[in-house]
Amino acid sequence: MQLIRLKHLSSVRLTITLLIVIVVASIVGTIIPQTWTTEQYRARYGDTYSTILIKLQFTDVFHSYWYMILLLAFCVNLCVCSAQNFRPLVRSLRRSVPNSRRVEVSDLPFYKKIRLRSNVEDMELKMREILARGLYRLKYIDADSGIYYFERGKIGRLGPFITHASIIIILIGGIVVGITGFKEHQRINVGETVNVPHSDFQVRADEFKVELYPDGRTPKEYTSRLTIIENGEPKLTDMIEVNHPLNYRGIKFYQSGYGQTMTNAAEVELSGNDGQLMGKFHIHKGEMFQVPDTQLKIKMVELVPDFIRDSAGHVHTRSMEPRNPAALLELYEGDELKERVWSFLRFPDFHGSGKSGYSLKFLSISTADYTILQISSDPGLSIVWLGCLLMVIGMFFSFYLSYKRIWIRISPDKEKDVMEVGGRSYKDRTGFEKEFARLKAFFSKASDGD
Repeated sequence: MQLIRLKHLSSVRLTITLLIVIVVASIVGTIIPQTWTTEQYRARYGDTYSTILIKLQFTDVFHSYWYMILLLAFCVNLCVCSAQNFRPLVRSLRRSVPNSRRVEVSDLPFYKKIRLRSNVEDMELKMREILARGLYRLKYIDADSGIYYFERGKIGRLGPFITHASIIIILIGGIVVGITGFKEHQRINVGETVNVPHSDFQVRADEFKVELYPDGRTPKEYTSRLTIIENGEPKLTDMIEVNHPLNYRGIKFYQSGYGQTMTNAAEVELSGNDGQLMGKFHIHKGEMFQVPDTQLKIKMVELVPDFIRDSAGHVHTRSMEPRNPAALLELYEGDELKERVWSFLRFPDFHGSGKSGYSLKFLSISTADYTILQISSDPGLSIVWLGCLLMVIGMFFSFYLSYKRIWIRISPDKEKDVMEVGGRSYKDRTGFEKEFARLKAFFSKASDGD
């Protein structure tokens, strides 16, 4: 039963299936925007589809439990495959020298027979020198039969296993990142302090700057000055910009975006019955402002950044950006309500006056810059980089350290000594064929006594 289970776990079919599913899941995580707010998903996909996407964790694929299970299953599959093949390979490498004694040189894939004109002792020295130049090591000599066995690149046979191990380590790193890592976007007004997710410290946005191109609209560069606050004390202050984050205790703060938001203050103009200007006043939302030297009072009841009225007559805002700002203003004389109007910043004369004869106009709004930070932590990233380094080593071993073996037998034949050269390569047969041709030429030249 255990053998059957191991057979299933090491199945190539299982490997291919898991790879296909992981690739499809990764594509889904690329197509569907990740880590948006619930409102953003509802705005794009509607209530029904957004609910399905969120419940299936398609909105955070790379941190979902089912994606972690896929990576873990693939990791187990590779571990079982590698373990089953590793022990036979080690035994094969250990037996390489004893087995070489039983090899018939003339039956090898590459073979050449050379008649010697120089004596055997000189030829043996030249033979060793030539093969040493090619990085071959003499592993075995049988003086009775005249067999010499050389090899190089044996460690190259470990290349596939090092590559498999690197993939396993990368998967483990990905699982650690998926379980313990996070990536969130935080909007912070200049001067505001917020709690950093998954930590016990805060970050404050001290300053924001943006440099625009000559068209006045396209941002050329934007930066934020952040201060890390821990236990109520500033610990670190630094400037960040795109691709130049602030790193504190393993959490990175990237500059992701910026914008402007409305405050709860606006400038309002009041004109009298005769059209004479009575003053411009800075009023806060909900505040009852007393007009100096009069019994008039102004109250700003509502302040919306992007005015829209639905079919039922209710006022809403389409976004938090000040695209169509409007203020609901009330004018009192004593305790009597004299005027109640919506005033629009971009259309100051629309609904700006009523039956009382007074005119209220919405002149300007107070805005504040905000910066959008990407706050992320990847505690398993060092494991992933270690896996990448091992993968490079494994690929180097696999492609550039091919396991090559050379057998040479020197024996008498019809009053002449004969040298038989045979070779075998487990990879790069074309390259070994060229190398074997050069060795034949060297040995032929050396046999002439040159």
